[in-house]
Amino acid sequence: MRAIAFVLSLALIFVIPWEGMIRIPGLGTAAKALGLVVGVFWLATILITGRFRRLGPFHVAVALFVLWNAVSIFWSADVAQSVARVVTWVQLFVLVLVLWDLYTTRAALLAGLQAYVLGAYVAIASALANYFAGNPYYSTYQRFSPAETTNPDGFGFIVALGIPLAWYLASSKTTTGISQSLRLVNFAYIPVAFMGIALSGTRTALIAAIPATVFGLASLTRLRPWARIAILLLVASAILILLPEIRLMRSFQRLGTTYAELTEGDLNNRLNNWREGVATFTEHPLLGVGSSMYRSVNSLGKVAHNSFLSVLVELGLIGFILFGVVLTIAFIQARSQPNWDSRFWLTILMVWAIGSSTLSWEYRKTTWVFLGLLIASAALNVRREEAMPRLRPIEPETQPSMQMSPESLPPGETRKSYAA
Repeated sequence: MRAIAFVLSLALIFVIPWEGMIRIPGLGTAAKALGLVVGVFWLATILITGRFRRLGPFHVAVALFVLWNAVSIFWSADVAQSVARVVTWVQLFVLVLVLWDLYTTRAALLAGLQAYVLGAYVAIASALANYFAGNPYYSTYQRFSPAETTNPDGFGFIVALGIPLAWYLASSKTTTGISQSLRLVNFAYIPVAFMGIALSGTRTALIAAIPATVFGLASLTRLRPWARIAILLLVASAILILLPEIRLMRSFQRLGTTYAELTEGDLNNRLNNWREGVATFTEHPLLGVGSSMYRSVNSLGKVAHNSFLSVLVELGLIGFILFGVVLTIAFIQARSQPNWDSRFWLTILMVWAIGSSTLSWEYRKTTWVFLGLLIASAALNVRREEAMPRLRPIEPETQPSMQMSPESLPPGETRKSYAA
């Protein structure tokens, strides 16, 4: 049963990047429906087998954060809306537990990462189909996304998160089970991802892609010289082939306004939104205004478009500290891993932090999939270290005494005088 639960969890990770494309009446997106199936099946597996992996500090911190969201219902201006958000938080917590309990091997971890990259391919393909069909999400700058329910900003961020994954998987050693065909698929994702970012016209995704690309270039040092040259030629050729089409996209032209928007603009009216959020926080600094209540205290009627400010305003300093503890544990767990894995997970956290600075992604499935897999990866490395045979310290060999016996001393000499 655990094997079936694992396969279902892979399907869920695969669907998450393009979850808005399929909606089921009464249940919502396909990812939400599949997530419920995974959660129920996993709980049934736990009850039948009686096996459950011991939790760690990260899971305790997440549980406390979810609990504080639930407590915030008591001072929420819209109880029904806050309750709906708390239900989402509970589902996300179950998702974290599922990942922790099922992803106990490196092969399973890599399979989960690979499922996300393949899912991102589907999202990009759908956005590309909308491009050729002339069906933009926003008519301004002709920005595209996989579905009408998926904002281009979120789509661009989803694509950017897949870039370090693709580099990491493609440069993994052959002993990890990544086939040569999948290596090509992962390397090919790099130019395809930049096509997706161009389709979305998301400036934050373009910035987030910078550390992802730096990590990717560093990963080439793990390959043989001929392989490095081949990969660079492959990626460069793909970019040159796609570039003429990309340059014609109006959404791509929007990316050219990134510097001007950062230095002279208001970040698409986000600065005004954030000012109102900060003003609300000063009025409710400790407890916040309640889970999912940012819109209610915003004259623009928008979410925060900043995960950190969203948590601060909705849950106050207490919730913000709990959320900070969750992220701090994740950061420490990323740092504690071997060099290559550590760089990978720190890059993921950096890409996520950049994207979350302009998006309210604290309650998105993608966020918690990556945090859950990060913690699972850290546990694998700890278990690997514990399994290594411990070498017994080598005791120094007994050296022959350098002191001379009384019988061997010269006549008339004592030990003391000889030592002197």
